[in-house]
Amino acid sequence: MHILIIGGTGFISSRIAEKLLAKGYNLTLLNRGITRSTLLHNKNLSFVHGDRNDRRMLSELASKNKFDVVYDMIAYNENDSQMAVDAFKNKIGRFIHCSTISVYMLAKEVRLPVTENQINLPLMEHFPRSPFGWDYGSSKIKCENILWKHHDDKSFPVSMLRPAYVSGPKDPAWRDWFWIERILDGNPLLVPGDGNFKFQQVYIEDAAEAFCKVIETDKSMGEAYNVAGEEVFTLNGYLARLMKLLNKSSEVFHIDQESFDGLEISYSGEGDVFTFNTQRDAVFNLDKIKSHLGFSTTPFDDYMRITIDWFSNNHKKHSIGYSRRDEEIKIIKSLKVNA
Repeated sequence: MHILIIGGTGFISSRIAEKLLAKGYNLTLLNRGITRSTLLHNKNLSFVHGDRNDRRMLSELASKNKFDVVYDMIAYNENDSQMAVDAFKNKIGRFIHCSTISVYMLAKEVRLPVTENQINLPLMEHFPRSPFGWDYGSSKIKCENILWKHHDDKSFPVSMLRPAYVSGPKDPAWRDWFWIERILDGNPLLVPGDGNFKFQQVYIEDAAEAFCKVIETDKSMGEAYNVAGEEVFTLNGYLARLMKLLNKSSEVFHIDQESFDGLEISYSGEGDVFTFNTQRDAVFNLDKIKSHLGFSTTPFDDYMRITIDWFSNNHKKHSIGYSRRDEEIKIIKSLKVNA
C-alpha cells in the first residue's frame, strides 16, 4: 500500500508516519521541507517538497502516483480541502482528514457526552477568545463540509478523526508544561473560574494509532470519530493528579472568569495560556471508535509520567506566559488579602 501524508513532520503526523512505516507501508510525505523529518533513512519513505496550495503541483502528484490512501493533516480552510478534492477525486482509495473536537465546541449547545453526529449545530455568538480556537474551529467545520459534500465510497471515500487535546513529549502547544512548570517552582497556582469544567486529553501515541487503524477497515469509510482518552478531568482534578505525580503540593487560588479576562496575563501572543480552562464541559463519546477501530487508551498516570520526564529533561524553554509568572503571584497575593 502506498500512502501520501500531506504534512508528516508535525506533532501528530510525524508519529503517524513512524507507525505506518513500522507497519510496512510505503510512504510519501508532502511538505515545504522547512521542518526536518526524523525519518530520513528508511527505504519505504520518500519526500515531495512543495506548497500544498500549489494546485498544479498537487494535481501532478496525484496523476503521476497511485496512492491508496491520502492523509490531509494540514487542511485549515475550505480552499485547502476543495483543492484536495479536485486533485485526488477518482484517483485514490481512501482520504483521511484530520479534524478537531473544536467543530463541536463552538456550538451554542451540545449534548454530553458529545457524539459524532453533533456537527453543524447553531454556533454561539462570535467568541474570538474561545479556548477551542474560534477561527480554527469554524474553518475546520468548513473543511469537513466540503469533504462530506464530495464523499463517495468509490470515487472519494472520506474518513475523519476529531482529536481532543493531544498530550505527550514534544507537544508544540506545551499545554501540560504550562502547569507542570508552575507546580515545580513551588509557588501558588492561579486558576480562572471555579476549575470544575470537564475535559478530556488524548496521549499522542493513542491518537496516532487511531489514525493508522482507520485505514485497516472499510467500516470507517464515510465515518467520523472522536479521538480522546477515556479519563475525564476537571482542571482542579487534573492539577491534583499532576501534583501527586510530581510529588509536589501547591495552593490553588481561583479568580472570577470575567475579572481574569480583563487582566493582561490572560492573553499571550505566544499561544494559549492557562491551559485546559475550557469554560464549558467538553466530554466526548468514544463508543464508535472503540467499536469500529478497537480503540483503547493509555492511562493518564502512565503517559503523564513520560510527558513530565520529557519536558523536565529535554525542553529548554519556559512555558507560555511564564515570563509574567511574578504578576500571577502578585494577583494571588491580592486575592489572599481580599479573601
